[in-house]
Amino acid sequence: MLFTIFGATGDLTTKKLIPALYNLYFEEQMPRNFMVICIGRRSYPEDTFVKEVFSKLDGHFENWDMFKTHLHYFEMDFSNPEDYSGFSDFVEALPIQNYGEKIFYLATAPRFFPIIAKALIDHQLIERDDLREKIVFEKPFGENLESAKAYNKLLLEAIDESQVYRIDHYLGKEMLQNILMVRFANKIFENIWNDENIESVKIYALESETVKQRGGYYDSSGALKDMVQNHLFQTLALVAMEPPRGLNDRLVKDEKVRALDRIRVCDEIVYGQYSGYLDEKDIPSNSKTETFVGLKVFVDSPRWKETPFYLVTGKKMGQKRAGIVITFKNASCFFEKGQPQKNKLTIEIFPREGIVLQFNGKAPGLQAYTMPMKMDYCHMCNVIGNSPEAYEKLISDVIHDDASLFTRWDEIESAWRTVDQLVRDKKNEPLTIYENENEILEVLFSKWKERLFD
Repeated sequence: MLFTIFGATGDLTTKKLIPALYNLYFEEQMPRNFMVICIGRRSYPEDTFVKEVFSKLDGHFENWDMFKTHLHYFEMDFSNPEDYSGFSDFVEALPIQNYGEKIFYLATAPRFFPIIAKALIDHQLIERDDLREKIVFEKPFGENLESAKAYNKLLLEAIDESQVYRIDHYLGKEMLQNILMVRFANKIFENIWNDENIESVKIYALESETVKQRGGYYDSSGALKDMVQNHLFQTLALVAMEPPRGLNDRLVKDEKVRALDRIRVCDEIVYGQYSGYLDEKDIPSNSKTETFVGLKVFVDSPRWKETPFYLVTGKKMGQKRAGIVITFKNASCFFEKGQPQKNKLTIEIFPREGIVLQFNGKAPGLQAYTMPMKMDYCHMCNVIGNSPEAYEKLISDVIHDDASLFTRWDEIESAWRTVDQLVRDKKNEPLTIYENENEILEVLFSKWKERLFD
């Protein structure tokens, strides 16, 4: 296998891709013969590049000396189509028959996608219907609906949809995959998974970091395109979709698209920008890019009617955390002492992976007081050995031709349609400058009269 990474000098490669490939290798989940070609524009001797990659890795890599023999660096300007002749010659000179499939991973900004894809196609590095040749796109796929359509048209005129993998690493997370299991493998949940019983759904993905060195990319994207269009909408689709006729890839995605098509955004939107954003590297002094988004949306289906879905994401928060909180309506019975609290089902995505169900029971003692109780399932506590990180799972799926956890084109198209409308309307919305998480969450509360966290 030839696994080629475009944009190999970026953080994604050292933080996620190389560690994932390393773990798959030592878990014997990689082909016996493989080479990782790391493409970047910087001038590096290969051994210097490998040493720099190792210096940036976070964790323990005891067998690095064995793994690094599979790493190779190829210098080229991947934004220049003329440079691909040299890369093509390099690949053709390799003993391809010993490597088998070719996977091209685009860990670059979306604006480079069409350049790289067209060059790979023009130089016949990837050809239609050869399922051993695949191209993987990082999120977001495109910069808006128009560009996403153009990229998709370019691809599908030359290669087959089955050779295209549009990655959203959230879908590789264990607890995202668990949503469908919780819903459809438990009658106690699926029978009450509707507006008659559920008061609200909150989906949040908060980051403690600032934009750091990604200012150039982030300022043209913002939280709407960087997080809402993919991560949060994909999570919403899994929660809100109708039961598919079967749990195969096509049927599940059909229902996800129907849920995405029914999203209706209400006017109670909060956009924020953290204080100090304008001082970050590569950020224009007059930038109005949002680093925080709070959306209140509805899914216009008979199942949900007027149940609000609250979607929240932001940078420079108190801590990095992500999850889903499903709050059920009040119980209909009246108790003289200790009124029952609302039931809640919390699916914890990060940093802890687990499921917590809050319910009511009798307090200890002679009096009939109600008190809240919890059933707490810690997913990581029940894993023997290392649980696979999201990128491990997704790269393994690419190798094994499994696209079930990758986004289909019509999912992306539907999500972009909603986000494009939000971007057009954003100029009429105020931008709140916030110092910290508490400050911006108070703005949310004043708008929604609903706390994100109790």
